[in-house]
Amino acid sequence: MNLNPEEIAHVLRKIVGDEYVFTDVFERIAYADTSLPYDVEETDLPDVVVHPSDAREISEILKYANANGIAVTTYGSGTSLIFGTKPKHRGISLSTERLKYFDIREDHQWFECGAGVKAGYAIDALGKLGYFLPIQTQAGSSIGGAVSVNTIGHLTDNVFGRPVNNVLALEVVLPTGEIIETGSECLRRSAGWDLARIFIGSEGILGIITKVRMVLHPTPETVDAVGFFKSTEEIGRVIGLMYEKKLPLPMDGEFVGEKACKVGYEAYGLDFPEGALAVTRSMGWTKEEALRNANLLVDLFKSAGATDAFILEDETLKKQVWGVRENAMRWGQEKGLKGYLAIEVNPVLPRLPEAMKELVHITEGRKDLIGETSNYVYGHVGSDSLHCLFAFPYDWSTEKMKQVVDEIWNLEKELQLKYGGVGGDWGWLPHRVPFYREKYGEVSYGIIKKMKQLFDPNNILNRGNVEGEV
Repeated sequence: MNLNPEEIAHVLRKIVGDEYVFTDVFERIAYADTSLPYDVEETDLPDVVVHPSDAREISEILKYANANGIAVTTYGSGTSLIFGTKPKHRGISLSTERLKYFDIREDHQWFECGAGVKAGYAIDALGKLGYFLPIQTQAGSSIGGAVSVNTIGHLTDNVFGRPVNNVLALEVVLPTGEIIETGSECLRRSAGWDLARIFIGSEGILGIITKVRMVLHPTPETVDAVGFFKSTEEIGRVIGLMYEKKLPLPMDGEFVGEKACKVGYEAYGLDFPEGALAVTRSMGWTKEEALRNANLLVDLFKSAGATDAFILEDETLKKQVWGVRENAMRWGQEKGLKGYLAIEVNPVLPRLPEAMKELVHITEGRKDLIGETSNYVYGHVGSDSLHCLFAFPYDWSTEKMKQVVDEIWNLEKELQLKYGGVGGDWGWLPHRVPFYREKYGEVSYGIIKKMKQLFDPNNILNRGNVEGEV
């Protein structure tokens, strides 16, 4: 059923109030735009943007959408790098921004929050009471979005578990409008059939997560260390040795390739050795234990051929070193005013050095458009999550940019299949549907489609994502 956008907006205003429904073109663009290097097209714009305040209002919106066949795309904070929040069909863009409820229950040893709470807010609130957020993501990401993806790809996943290991309960609005709760208020996670595990990691295609309850983790003591290597692949070998020697895993283990390091050093005015760097954050329940663990990594770096390695004691220098890593995407984007697209590759551990070497040289000798790009390599090396950002001029035509984007996504698929990876940082929908089907087969993909049909018989929620529409 095709309804007039004004009619849709009129109904939504009665549900959430006039001030939380938007139809102007600028707001609609904001909720459809992506980090792709070309402008969003008019056909991708939602008809209406709505900001509900709670599960009840979301329920009413979804009931209305079901009755009228209107597509609803969920929007958390818009930081997704695989464009799951980009509408594939006209309809409603539903923001979780107003779901800001936050409560820390130390006596129960969990905290509870609305899906729209940003990671940065949660980190600050938990930190004041001596706890930390076991979801290592950028401060602007929403908790609901992180839980929907079920991983951020950092080493924290290996040490403290993914969101699914830390979530005690959820509140979810089903695509048909029913509101359900999972879990309990105790620390014992549900045994057997735990419905939370269906929604965690499903990337919003089965329901809208509105509230999350997670276990509290006391903040450990930490000590940071850095190692400098002549080549990126050397870092891959030293990480393999870290596991082989059974050293205490750091909370965080990151790397920056040669080219990104060079630009980052220039930006911060750092006189560091040429090559690549690895930066780690070791932990312990005392400062002495954290320092001992960090020194074990420094010794490992040196024994494995690092040109230099040391504990980051100076706070200013520590921030600059982490800044080189945290801004790795910016170096590729801004150096020469480039368009960009980044991929993720997750090699099996024994092939980590090989994969890192291939990514460093991936553009060399190619005859396709990828060969005309500049690439910057970085990532979460401790958890085998490698990123490669491809930068190219903004003055390329839209058609040329779309062609290189297709080539880059196809390259990611080929590399994941080659190195045995799965894509654990940004999720897999929607650009990665071809990879998923080839990796796991049509039976596995068919199960997902049947689950989608069961939960969302009218295909209202995030329509087009499970189909792989881009």
